Amino acid sequence: MKTLNLKLLLLSLIVNINFSCNKPNEENISSETIGLETQDSNSFSGEKEINNNKLNYNVTLIKEEYYLTQLNINNQQLIAKVYFNNQHIDFLSENIQLTTEEKSTLLILGQEISKYLFQEGNTKKFTLPEYTLLRLLEYWARSPKGFVENTRSTTPKKSFTKSNKKLNNEGITCIRKNTYVVAEYDTSSGKTINKNVEVNGNLCLGRCGSGCGSWFSLASAWTKDCLDHDQCGRDLGGSTDPNDSNCGDEYTEAADDFLFGVIRGCSG
Repeated sequence: MKTLNLKLLLLSLIVNINFSCNKPNEENISSETIGLETQDSNSFSGEKEINNNKLNYNVTLIKEEYYLTQLNINNQQLIAKVYFNNQHIDFLSENIQLTTEEKSTLLILGQEISKYLFQEGNTKKFTLPEYTLLRLLEYWARSPKGFVENTRSTTPKKSFTKSNKKLNNEGITCIRKNTYVVAEYDTSSGKTINKNVEVNGNLCLGRCGSGCGSWFSLASAWTKDCLDHDQCGRDLGGSTDPNDSNCGDEYTEAADDFLFGVIRGCSG
């Protein structure tokens, strides 16, 4: 799939756009508001300070369908190589642990960028670097309390052949809103919990990202891994709650769902 076709596919899947944050009387957000430095089809970068937290963001096309994302917050660097061709991610950070305030700052940055990109319902300038940054901002901001970012990789998507007909989504399993699915997670003591829950029944359970009414102006994936992480957070504290120290493995497993779930057709 060529990059242009992938972009068009993503645009066609942006069906859950929320423009409530862009009211007619609200002043438009300028490029200066988000500290924008570079914006074209191959890159998106800028520098911004929010609540005394210094941020630098940069997403660059390295080669076809391969993007390098670098996010620096208070001299802590989060790095991710995102491969859209075979849909996997290499996280390259070492010993990074975000505070609750820093994670909230990432959400604020995402909100401002989202408002800037989609003000007045305009998606004409939407690019894959922008999509990549927004998805990773939201993902990193949802890390559990005490989670330490270190080098890790998601599983690449495997090609479908007659010999692996049962392979299906290879780590990304779509679920549908208003159906019941068994969420599974384990506690810090190693106990496995299974709970039959309604997808979308409570604060958008199963949605990869913020809860219902999110200001992120992108369609969101609905997947089994995100459901497991959501239910773990609901039962044991919540992704940004100080008491949540159990859901790191569920969070790790949901990384590719955040980036590629919509592309796989998991739009709920």
